Amino acid sequence: VLESADIAGHVSAEVAALTGLRAGTPVVAGLFDVVASAVGSGVTRTGAASVIAGTWSINQVITDEPIRDPSIFMLSTFDRQRYLAIESSATSAANLEWIVREFLEHRGEAGKSPFELCSELVASVDPNSDIPIYHPFLYGSQQNGHARAGFYGIAGWHSRAHLLRALFEGVAFEHKRHVETLHRAGADFDQVVLSGGGSRSSVWPQIFADVLGVPVTVARSRETGALGAAIAAGTGVGIFADYSAGAAAMTAAARHFVPNEAVADAYSGRYRLYGEINQAMTPMWERIAGQQART
Repeated sequence: VLESADIAGHVSAEVAALTGLRAGTPVVAGLFDVVASAVGSGVTRTGAASVIAGTWSINQVITDEPIRDPSIFMLSTFDRQRYLAIESSATSAANLEWIVREFLEHRGEAGKSPFELCSELVASVDPNSDIPIYHPFLYGSQQNGHARAGFYGIAGWHSRAHLLRALFEGVAFEHKRHVETLHRAGADFDQVVLSGGGSRSSVWPQIFADVLGVPVTVARSRETGALGAAIAAGTGVGIFADYSAGAAAMTAAARHFVPNEAVADAYSGRYRLYGEINQAMTPMWERIAGQQART
């Protein structure tokens, strides 16, 4: 069994002819994609957290010892000595992609993408105001495959901006639920590096910082997985001593966000409601799933 930065072989003459790669080029074993994203976002020290707001909600913390807690979604090796405790589900920025595709894609304003418009609308709503609750369960949840997405508490005075902010918050709330599972299992951290499509928003990283209650840094690279794979390759051929050296040379932070204490109580209250509604809806989701199975 090879380590991720071990050389697995070399490019053959046949492959060189097919790809244009130089024959004899070393081929490194490579990384699990979410581990590569952690490395490519600059997360390489024990106790550091990588949060990826993409199609999936990925929440991972580097630990010195393997965490053998059955509540954790999965455990992966990080390097020869350390591990990644990972909590994950299909509950992240894919929710915004669906909303944009189905309702907003053809309503963008001149010179703005629909995603930019969404961020501007979210920014226009005070986090301390009356905001509905959103469950980001378009594709079920880790806890319950029958869970479904939904807005709760919509009133006539709410606008599309309120609903979009509810969606942004709901995604962050589900990341927080995963993070709390990691904390309970002993995977603690004091800072987050955020990557994935959600990190490109002008407002979402601040929501993450406020909801998680820790500083959030946004990785400069938009393709952290590819960059992490390149760092692994560089480590394998001796350009870098280890992943930390490679990340120090090839990664950087784009933006920094700190929690805003003025909105902490509002987010705390809505997060409690988020969880309570989740519990209350569980039997309804089971009934809905039964109905959907018959149609």
